[in-house]
Amino acid sequence: MIQKLRIDGIYDKRTLQHLKSLGLKDFCFDFSPRSFNFIQEYVFLEQILNLLDESDRIFLHFTRSNDPMVMKLILDLKKNGQSLKNVYFEFDEWSEEVSPIDFENNYLINFSKDCDAAKLIGKNFKGFIFSFNFFGDLHSSKLLNNFASNFYTRYQSRLAEESLLLLKIDWNDNLIPSLFELFEFDLISFPINSKIEICYRNVDLKKLSNEMQILQKSNYIFHEL
Repeated sequence: MIQKLRIDGIYDKRTLQHLKSLGLKDFCFDFSPRSFNFIQEYVFLEQILNLLDESDRIFLHFTRSNDPMVMKLILDLKKNGQSLKNVYFEFDEWSEEVSPIDFENNYLINFSKDCDAAKLIGKNFKGFIFSFNFFGDLHSSKLLNNFASNFYTRYQSRLAEESLLLLKIDWNDNLIPSLFELFEFDLISFPINSKIEICYRNVDLKKLSNEMQILQKSNYIFHEL
């Protein structure tokens, strides 16, 4: 149904099954212990993994690249016979112990003004993640157009055909029309949070479906569908 939509922070098979029934193919799971959407490894391996297809893209979020759980999860996925071809890692922070240059699996870079993204591009770099708030600040400062021009000048050659540009946005954020004219995002990522939950860690599936139907009608996000 919606091929450009990703849902972040899935923590139960009920929600995953519902999203798959709606046609989604991109799913993000959060292994950061302090996250409200934290998923334990055994839950992911025993309850989630067998619901995912080979054609699905699996995104795994961690706070730090040197979290010991990163390598443990990689090894456990391999033991389960899971191909890592369509598995992508996301880290809030990169450690010298596990640098992007040496990382042996697909990864995306969280783009921010506080880091030099060019220094984080290694052989398994697969694209950039942007926060909508990042663009909101540029827009309010009237710097969005300049940023877009500079970004493509600097990074266009580093973006391969299969590279992703991913935008993280919340359900009620006010869209910036010019943003979608300047950037062609491959994925728009929305989080599981209180806006679509009945209560803590209990997704309102009806509300989730309604929100996705609204997204389908957006002339900016899904204009090509």
